Amino acid sequence: MAENARIEAIKLLQKLHISRGFSNIALDNALRSSKLDDADRALFSRLVYGVEERMLTIDHMLSACMPRSLSRLHPCVLEILRVGAYQILFMDRVPVSAAVNESVKATRTLKQGQASGFVNGVLRGLSRQKEELWEALGEDDAGLSVRYSCPVELIALWREAYGADRLRSLLESLNESPPTSLRLNTQETTPEKWRDFAARESIAYTVYPELPASVVIEGGVTRKKLAKFTEKCYYYQDIASQLSVKALDPQPNERLADVCAAPGGKSMTAAQEMHNTGYILAGDIYAEKCDIIAKRAESYGLSIIETVARDASKPCPKPLRRAFDRVICDAPCSGLGVIRRKPEIRYKPLAETADLPMLQYRILEQAAEMVRVGGVLQYSTCTLRPAENEQVAERFLREHPEFSPRILPLTDAFDRLGQAPHWHITLFPSVHQTDGFFIAGFVRQEDSE
Repeated sequence: MAENARIEAIKLLQKLHISRGFSNIALDNALRSSKLDDADRALFSRLVYGVEERMLTIDHMLSACMPRSLSRLHPCVLEILRVGAYQILFMDRVPVSAAVNESVKATRTLKQGQASGFVNGVLRGLSRQKEELWEALGEDDAGLSVRYSCPVELIALWREAYGADRLRSLLESLNESPPTSLRLNTQETTPEKWRDFAARESIAYTVYPELPASVVIEGGVTRKKLAKFTEKCYYYQDIASQLSVKALDPQPNERLADVCAAPGGKSMTAAQEMHNTGYILAGDIYAEKCDIIAKRAESYGLSIIETVARDASKPCPKPLRRAFDRVICDAPCSGLGVIRRKPEIRYKPLAETADLPMLQYRILEQAAEMVRVGGVLQYSTCTLRPAENEQVAERFLREHPEFSPRILPLTDAFDRLGQAPHWHITLFPSVHQTDGFFIAGFVRQEDSE
Protein backbone atom coordinates (compact mmCIF):
# COMPACT_ATOMS: atom_id res chain seq x y z
CA MET A 1 0.00 0.00 0.00
CA ALA A 2 1.30 3.44 -0.91
CA GLU A 3 2.37 5.66 1.97
CA ASN A 4 -0.06 8.33 3.12
CA ALA A 5 1.23 11.59 4.62
CA ARG A 6 -1.47 11.81 7.29
CA ILE A 7 -1.09 8.18 8.34
CA GLU A 8 2.70 8.50 8.53
CA ALA A 9 2.36 11.68 10.60
CA ILE A 10 0.01 9.97 13.06
CA LYS A 11 2.37 7.01 13.43
CA LEU A 12 5.43 9.20 13.95
CA LEU A 13 3.68 11.43 16.49
CA GLN A 14 2.61 8.39 18.45
CA LYS A 15 6.21 7.18 18.58
CA LEU A 16 7.48 10.62 19.56
CA HIS A 17 5.05 10.98 22.44
CA ILE A 18 6.00 7.58 23.80
CA SER A 19 9.76 8.08 23.49
CA ARG A 20 9.77 11.85 24.21
CA GLY A 21 12.25 12.24 21.36
CA PHE A 22 13.07 15.35 19.32
CA SER A 23 10.76 15.88 16.37
CA ASN A 24 13.45 17.34 14.09
CA ILE A 25 15.65 14.25 14.42
CA ALA A 26 12.75 11.80 14.12
CA LEU A 27 11.36 13.65 11.12
CA ASP A 28 14.71 13.75 9.31
CA ASN A 29 15.15 10.00 9.87
CA ALA A 30 11.63 9.29 8.65
CA LEU A 31 12.05 11.39 5.51
CA ARG A 32 15.27 9.61 4.58
CA SER A 33 13.45 6.28 4.31
CA SER A 34 10.13 7.69 3.08
CA LYS A 35 8.63 6.93 -0.32
CA LEU A 36 6.33 9.95 -0.20
CA ASP A 37 6.42 12.34 -3.16
CA ASP A 38 7.49 15.96 -2.65
CA ALA A 39 3.99 17.28 -1.96
CA ASP A 40 3.23 14.57 0.60
CA ARG A 41 6.63 14.99 2.23
CA ALA A 42 5.79 18.65 2.77
CA LEU A 43 2.38 17.78 4.23
CA PHE A 44 3.91 15.08 6.44
CA SER A 45 6.48 17.54 7.80
CA ARG A 46 3.89 20.27 8.32
CA LEU A 47 1.60 17.94 10.27
CA VAL A 48 4.31 16.57 12.54
CA TYR A 49 5.83 19.95 13.35
CA GLY A 50 2.43 21.61 13.53
CA VAL A 51 0.97 19.20 16.05
CA GLU A 52 4.12 19.42 18.18
CA GLU A 53 4.08 23.21 18.08
CA ARG A 54 0.39 23.60 18.83
CA MET A 55 -0.16 20.73 21.26
CA LEU A 56 -1.57 22.77 24.15
CA THR A 57 -3.90 24.67 21.83
CA ILE A 58 -5.10 21.52 20.07
CA ASP A 59 -5.69 19.59 23.29
CA HIS A 60 -7.60 22.50 24.84
CA MET A 61 -9.87 22.79 21.81
CA LEU A 62 -10.44 19.04 21.58
CA SER A 63 -11.23 18.79 25.29
CA ALA A 64 -13.95 21.40 24.85
CA CYS A 65 -15.61 19.27 22.17
CA MET A 66 -15.71 15.86 23.83
CA PRO A 67 -17.29 14.31 26.93
CA ARG A 68 -14.27 12.36 28.14
CA SER A 69 -10.71 13.19 29.15
CA LEU A 70 -8.01 13.01 26.49
CA SER A 71 -6.01 10.80 28.85
CA ARG A 72 -8.65 8.07 28.49
CA LEU A 73 -8.22 7.81 24.73
CA HIS A 74 -6.17 5.16 22.98
CA PRO A 75 -2.83 6.81 22.04
CA CYS A 76 -3.44 6.22 18.35
CA VAL A 77 -6.95 7.73 18.47
CA LEU A 78 -5.56 10.76 20.30
CA GLU A 79 -2.99 11.37 17.55
CA ILE A 80 -5.64 10.94 14.86
CA LEU A 81 -7.69 13.62 16.57
CA ARG A 82 -4.70 15.92 16.97
CA VAL A 83 -3.73 15.67 13.30
CA GLY A 84 -7.32 16.28 12.25
CA ALA A 85 -7.70 19.20 14.65
CA TYR A 86 -4.48 20.82 13.48
CA GLN A 87 -5.78 20.86 9.91
CA ILE A 88 -9.10 22.36 11.00
CA LEU A 89 -7.55 25.02 13.23
CA PHE A 90 -4.41 26.00 11.34
CA MET A 91 -4.55 24.84 7.71
CA ASP A 92 -7.03 27.04 5.88
CA ARG A 93 -6.31 25.42 2.52
CA VAL A 94 -7.49 22.02 3.77
CA PRO A 95 -11.30 21.78 3.59
CA VAL A 96 -12.89 20.75 6.87
CA SER A 97 -14.60 17.86 5.10
CA ALA A 98 -11.22 16.53 3.94
CA ALA A 99 -9.68 16.84 7.40
CA VAL A 100 -12.61 15.00 8.97
CA ASN A 101 -12.98 12.31 6.31
CA GLU A 102 -9.26 11.53 6.22
CA SER A 103 -9.20 11.26 10.01
CA VAL A 104 -12.12 8.82 9.94
CA LYS A 105 -10.32 6.77 7.26
CA ALA A 106 -7.22 6.77 9.46
CA THR A 107 -9.11 5.04 12.28
CA ARG A 108 -9.79 2.11 9.96
CA THR A 109 -6.31 2.04 8.42
CA LEU A 110 -4.72 2.04 11.88
CA LYS A 111 -7.11 -0.61 13.27
CA GLN A 112 -9.09 1.79 15.43
CA GLY A 113 -12.31 1.51 13.42
CA GLN A 114 -14.45 1.31 16.56
CA ALA A 115 -13.56 4.98 17.17
CA SER A 116 -14.54 6.22 13.70
CA GLY A 117 -17.90 7.67 14.77
CA PHE A 118 -16.35 9.29 17.82
CA VAL A 119 -13.57 10.91 15.75
CA ASN A 120 -16.12 12.11 13.19
CA GLY A 121 -18.30 13.70 15.88
CA VAL A 122 -15.48 15.41 17.77
CA LEU A 123 -13.86 16.94 14.69
CA ARG A 124 -17.16 18.13 13.22
CA GLY A 125 -17.98 19.67 16.59
CA LEU A 126 -14.59 21.41 16.60
CA SER A 127 -15.20 22.85 13.13
CA ARG A 128 -18.48 24.37 14.36
CA GLN A 129 -17.13 25.73 17.66
CA LYS A 130 -13.61 26.85 16.78
CA GLU A 131 -14.36 30.58 16.36
CA GLU A 132 -16.22 30.66 19.65
CA LEU A 133 -13.37 28.81 21.40
CA TRP A 134 -10.76 31.25 20.06
CA GLU A 135 -12.82 34.25 21.16
CA ALA A 136 -13.21 32.82 24.66
CA LEU A 137 -9.45 32.88 25.31
CA GLY A 138 -8.45 35.61 27.74
CA GLU A 139 -5.33 37.76 27.89
CA ASP A 140 -4.20 36.31 31.21
CA ASP A 141 -1.43 33.72 31.38
CA ALA A 142 -3.90 30.85 30.99
CA GLY A 143 -5.32 32.40 27.82
CA LEU A 144 -1.89 33.17 26.40
CA SER A 145 -0.81 29.62 27.18
CA VAL A 146 -3.58 28.16 25.02
CA ARG A 147 -3.32 30.81 22.29
CA TYR A 148 0.42 30.31 21.77
CA SER A 149 0.74 26.73 23.05
CA CYS A 150 3.25 27.69 25.73
CA PRO A 151 3.20 26.49 29.36
CA VAL A 152 2.15 29.05 31.96
CA GLU A 153 5.40 28.67 33.92
CA LEU A 154 7.46 29.58 30.84
CA ILE A 155 5.24 32.60 30.16
CA ALA A 156 5.78 33.77 33.74
CA LEU A 157 9.54 33.27 33.46
CA TRP A 158 9.82 35.35 30.27
CA ARG A 159 7.56 38.11 31.58
CA GLU A 160 9.72 38.51 34.68
CA ALA A 161 13.00 38.25 32.73
CA TYR A 162 12.24 40.36 29.66
CA GLY A 163 9.07 42.38 30.30
CA ALA A 164 5.54 42.20 28.90
CA ASP A 165 6.35 43.64 25.45
CA ARG A 166 9.22 41.24 24.82
CA LEU A 167 7.07 38.38 26.14
CA ARG A 168 4.44 38.92 23.48
CA SER A 169 6.98 38.99 20.64
CA LEU A 170 8.64 35.85 22.04
CA LEU A 171 5.31 34.02 22.14
CA GLU A 172 4.51 35.09 18.60
CA SER A 173 7.87 33.80 17.39
CA LEU A 174 7.42 30.33 18.91
CA ASN A 175 5.34 28.93 16.08
CA GLU A 176 7.05 30.69 13.20
CA SER A 177 9.33 28.84 10.81
CA PRO A 178 12.98 29.61 11.60
CA PRO A 179 15.00 31.17 8.78
CA THR A 180 17.16 28.94 6.61
CA SER A 181 20.66 30.22 7.32
CA LEU A 182 23.87 29.06 5.69
CA ARG A 183 27.53 29.70 6.33
CA LEU A 184 29.63 29.82 3.18
CA ASN A 185 32.85 27.83 3.52
CA THR A 186 35.35 30.50 2.60
CA GLN A 187 38.10 27.91 2.30
CA GLU A 188 36.35 26.54 -0.77
CA THR A 189 34.27 29.38 -2.22
CA THR A 190 33.56 33.11 -2.08
CA PRO A 191 30.46 35.25 -1.55
CA GLU A 192 30.80 36.30 -5.20
CA LYS A 193 30.54 32.70 -6.43
CA TRP A 194 27.45 32.19 -4.25
CA ARG A 195 25.93 35.39 -5.64
CA ASP A 196 26.37 34.13 -9.22
CA PHE A 197 24.90 30.73 -8.33
CA ALA A 198 21.90 32.28 -6.58
CA ALA A 199 21.24 34.50 -9.58
CA ARG A 200 21.29 31.51 -11.96
CA GLU A 201 18.94 29.50 -9.73
CA SER A 202 16.68 32.45 -8.86
CA ILE A 203 17.35 32.05 -5.13
CA ALA A 204 16.47 35.14 -3.11
CA TYR A 205 18.68 35.70 -0.08
CA THR A 206 20.14 38.33 2.22
CA VAL A 207 23.51 38.69 3.89
CA TYR A 208 23.36 39.41 7.61
CA PRO A 209 25.07 42.67 8.66
CA GLU A 210 28.66 42.15 9.83
CA LEU A 211 28.67 38.56 8.49
CA PRO A 212 29.80 38.66 4.84
CA ALA A 213 29.89 34.85 4.57
CA SER A 214 26.32 34.43 5.84
CA VAL A 215 23.35 33.57 3.65
CA VAL A 216 19.75 33.87 4.82
CA ILE A 217 17.42 32.26 2.30
CA GLU A 218 14.19 34.12 1.55
CA GLY A 219 11.22 31.88 0.84
CA GLY A 220 11.28 28.13 0.41
CA VAL A 221 14.24 26.53 -1.32
CA THR A 222 14.72 22.77 -1.32
CA ARG A 223 17.89 21.12 -0.11
CA LYS A 224 18.06 19.45 -3.50
CA LYS A 225 18.26 22.82 -5.22
CA LEU A 226 20.88 24.14 -2.78
CA ALA A 227 22.94 21.00 -3.30
CA LYS A 228 23.69 22.19 -6.82
CA PHE A 229 26.08 24.57 -5.10
CA THR A 230 28.82 22.12 -4.13
CA GLU A 231 28.01 20.90 -0.64
CA LYS A 232 31.49 21.40 0.77
CA CYS A 233 31.07 25.08 -0.03
CA TYR A 234 28.40 25.69 2.63
CA TYR A 235 26.72 24.25 5.70
CA TYR A 236 23.62 25.06 7.69
CA GLN A 237 24.32 27.32 10.68
CA ASP A 238 21.98 29.73 12.42
CA ILE A 239 22.99 33.37 12.42
CA ALA A 240 23.21 33.32 16.23
CA SER A 241 26.03 30.78 16.08
CA GLN A 242 27.78 32.80 13.39
CA LEU A 243 27.46 35.92 15.54
CA SER A 244 28.99 34.09 18.49
CA VAL A 245 32.10 33.40 16.40
CA LYS A 246 32.07 37.02 15.25
CA ALA A 247 31.97 38.04 18.92
CA LEU A 248 34.93 35.78 19.72
CA ASP A 249 36.94 37.37 16.88
CA PRO A 250 39.46 34.53 16.28
CA GLN A 251 42.63 35.52 14.45
CA PRO A 252 45.00 33.63 12.11
CA ASN A 253 47.70 31.55 13.81
CA GLU A 254 46.02 31.61 17.21
CA ARG A 255 45.30 28.60 19.43
CA LEU A 256 41.60 28.14 20.10
CA ALA A 257 39.61 25.60 22.16
CA ASP A 258 35.92 24.77 21.78
CA VAL A 259 35.09 22.75 24.89
CA CYS A 260 31.51 21.62 24.03
CA ALA A 261 31.93 21.62 20.29
CA ALA A 262 29.41 19.15 18.84
CA PRO A 263 28.21 19.27 16.12
CA GLY A 264 31.25 21.41 15.27
CA GLY A 265 29.81 24.40 13.45
CA LYS A 266 31.48 27.04 15.61
CA SER A 267 34.87 25.35 15.33
CA MET A 268 34.50 25.21 11.56
CA THR A 269 33.45 28.83 11.26
CA ALA A 270 36.32 29.89 13.54
CA ALA A 271 38.77 27.90 11.41
CA GLN A 272 37.70 29.88 8.35
CA GLU A 273 38.03 33.19 10.18
CA MET A 274 41.56 32.04 11.07
CA HIS A 275 42.23 31.30 7.35
CA ASN A 276 42.83 27.68 8.37
CA THR A 277 46.04 28.62 10.17
CA GLY A 278 46.81 28.05 13.83
CA TYR A 279 45.16 25.31 15.90
CA ILE A 280 41.67 24.47 17.16
CA LEU A 281 40.97 21.79 19.77
CA ALA A 282 37.30 20.75 19.56
CA GLY A 283 36.08 18.66 22.46
CA ASP A 284 32.96 16.73 23.38
CA ILE A 285 32.05 14.24 26.07
CA TYR A 286 31.08 11.62 23.46
CA ALA A 287 33.78 10.07 21.29
CA GLU A 288 31.35 9.36 18.45
CA LYS A 289 30.46 13.06 18.24
CA CYS A 290 34.16 13.91 18.09
CA ASP A 291 34.49 11.53 15.16
CA ILE A 292 31.64 13.32 13.39
CA ILE A 293 33.29 16.72 13.97
CA ALA A 294 36.60 15.42 12.63
CA LYS A 295 34.97 14.01 9.50
CA ARG A 296 33.01 17.22 8.91
CA ALA A 297 36.13 19.34 9.26
CA GLU A 298 38.07 17.13 6.87
CA SER A 299 35.26 17.17 4.29
CA TYR A 300 35.26 20.98 4.36
CA GLY A 301 39.04 21.23 3.97
CA LEU A 302 39.62 22.57 7.49
CA SER A 303 42.85 20.95 8.61
CA ILE A 304 43.55 22.88 11.82
CA ILE A 305 40.76 21.22 13.84
CA GLU A 306 41.74 18.39 16.17
CA THR A 307 39.16 16.63 18.34
CA VAL A 308 39.32 15.21 21.85
CA ALA A 309 36.74 13.26 23.84
CA ARG A 310 36.57 14.52 27.43
CA ASP A 311 34.11 15.72 30.04
CA ALA A 312 34.47 19.50 30.07
CA SER A 313 33.08 19.70 33.61
CA LYS A 314 36.00 17.67 35.02
CA PRO A 315 39.33 19.23 36.07
CA CYS A 316 41.22 20.66 33.12
CA PRO A 317 44.24 18.49 32.19
CA LYS A 318 47.55 20.19 32.98
CA PRO A 319 48.77 20.25 29.34
CA LEU A 320 45.71 22.34 28.41
CA ARG A 321 46.04 24.95 31.17
CA ARG A 322 46.85 28.47 29.94
CA ALA A 323 47.43 26.95 26.50
CA PHE A 324 44.90 28.86 24.40
CA ASP A 325 44.40 32.38 23.09
CA ARG A 326 40.62 32.02 22.90
CA VAL A 327 38.21 29.49 24.41
CA ILE A 328 34.58 28.89 23.46
CA CYS A 329 32.33 27.55 26.22
CA ASP A 330 28.99 26.91 24.51
CA ALA A 331 27.45 25.03 27.41
CA PRO A 332 24.67 22.43 27.41
CA CYS A 333 21.41 24.20 28.21
CA SER A 334 17.62 23.96 28.34
CA GLY A 335 17.34 25.02 24.68
CA LEU A 336 14.55 27.56 25.18
CA GLY A 337 16.03 29.64 22.35
CA VAL A 338 15.55 26.92 19.72
CA ILE A 339 11.90 26.04 20.33
CA ARG A 340 11.09 26.89 16.70
CA ARG A 341 13.40 24.03 15.67
CA LYS A 342 12.56 21.65 18.52
CA PRO A 343 8.97 22.53 19.49
CA GLU A 344 8.66 19.89 22.22
CA ILE A 345 11.28 21.69 24.35
CA ARG A 346 8.62 24.17 25.51
CA TYR A 347 6.68 21.41 27.29
CA LYS A 348 9.56 20.21 29.45
CA PRO A 349 9.00 21.28 33.08
CA LEU A 350 11.55 23.87 34.16
CA ALA A 351 12.19 21.84 37.31
CA GLU A 352 13.78 19.13 35.16
CA THR A 353 16.55 21.56 34.17
CA ALA A 354 17.10 23.11 37.61
CA ASP A 355 20.58 21.55 37.89
CA LEU A 356 21.83 22.99 34.61
CA PRO A 357 23.25 26.29 35.96
CA MET A 358 25.59 24.43 38.30
CA LEU A 359 26.80 22.18 35.47
CA GLN A 360 27.26 25.22 33.21
CA TYR A 361 29.25 26.99 35.89
CA ARG A 362 31.55 23.99 36.41
CA ILE A 363 32.21 23.80 32.67
CA LEU A 364 32.86 27.55 32.48
CA GLU A 365 35.33 27.39 35.38
CA GLN A 366 37.28 24.56 33.76
CA ALA A 367 37.21 26.31 30.38
CA ALA A 368 38.70 29.35 32.10
CA GLU A 369 41.68 27.24 33.15
CA MET A 370 42.60 26.88 29.48
CA VAL A 371 42.90 30.63 28.80
CA ARG A 372 46.33 32.29 28.76
CA VAL A 373 46.92 35.67 30.39
CA GLY A 374 45.50 38.26 28.00
CA GLY A 375 43.37 35.60 26.34
CA VAL A 376 39.62 35.58 25.68
CA LEU A 377 36.96 33.35 27.24
CA GLN A 378 33.44 33.31 25.82
CA TYR A 379 30.36 31.74 27.39
CA SER A 380 27.20 31.09 25.41
CA THR A 381 23.95 29.14 25.42
CA CYS A 382 21.01 28.71 23.05
CA THR A 383 18.47 29.38 25.80
CA LEU A 384 16.41 32.32 27.05
CA ARG A 385 16.63 31.94 30.81
CA PRO A 386 18.61 34.27 33.09
CA ALA A 387 19.46 31.49 35.54
CA GLU A 388 21.50 29.83 32.78
CA ASN A 389 22.75 33.03 31.20
CA GLU A 390 23.36 36.30 33.06
CA GLN A 391 23.41 34.65 36.48
CA VAL A 392 26.10 32.15 35.48
CA ALA A 393 28.22 34.85 33.82
CA GLU A 394 27.87 37.30 36.71
CA ARG A 395 28.72 34.64 39.29
CA PHE A 396 31.84 33.79 37.28
CA LEU A 397 33.03 37.39 37.37
CA ARG A 398 32.35 37.68 41.11
CA GLU A 399 34.30 34.55 41.93
CA HIS A 400 37.12 34.98 39.40
CA PRO A 401 38.70 38.43 39.81
CA GLU A 402 41.49 37.41 37.43
CA PHE A 403 38.94 37.85 34.63
CA SER A 404 37.29 41.08 33.55
CA PRO A 405 34.33 41.76 31.21
CA ARG A 406 35.11 42.01 27.50
CA ILE A 407 32.97 44.27 25.29
CA LEU A 408 31.53 42.19 22.46
CA PRO A 409 32.25 43.45 18.90
CA LEU A 410 28.63 43.13 17.74
CA THR A 411 27.61 46.67 16.89
CA ASP A 412 24.57 45.82 14.77
CA ALA A 413 23.19 43.29 17.25
CA PHE A 414 23.35 45.84 20.07
CA ASP A 415 21.87 48.55 17.85
CA ARG A 416 18.83 46.38 17.25
CA LEU A 417 18.27 46.27 20.99
CA GLY A 418 18.83 50.01 21.33
CA GLN A 419 21.83 49.33 23.57
CA ALA A 420 25.45 50.41 23.64
CA PRO A 421 27.97 47.58 23.19
CA HIS A 422 28.25 45.55 26.38
CA TRP A 423 30.03 42.47 27.70
CA HIS A 424 26.99 40.24 27.26
CA ILE A 425 24.01 40.15 24.92
CA THR A 426 20.78 38.21 24.48
CA LEU A 427 19.71 37.58 20.88
CA PHE A 428 15.94 37.35 20.33
CA PRO A 429 14.16 35.74 17.35
CA SER A 430 11.85 38.71 16.89
CA VAL A 431 14.65 41.29 17.09
CA HIS A 432 17.66 39.63 15.47
CA GLN A 433 15.92 37.03 13.26
CA THR A 434 18.07 34.36 14.90
CA ASP A 435 17.62 31.59 17.41
CA GLY A 436 17.36 32.81 20.99
CA PHE A 437 20.95 32.98 22.19
CA PHE A 438 23.16 34.41 24.95
CA ILE A 439 26.81 35.45 24.66
CA ALA A 440 29.14 36.77 27.37
CA GLY A 441 32.82 37.72 26.99
CA PHE A 442 35.73 37.75 29.44
CA VAL A 443 39.46 38.52 29.34
CA ARG A 444 42.06 36.97 31.65
CA GLN A 445 44.00 39.88 33.15
CA GLU A 446 46.30 37.89 35.37
CA ASP A 447 47.17 34.36 36.40
CA SER A 448 45.19 33.00 39.34
CA GLU A 449 47.90 30.58 40.39
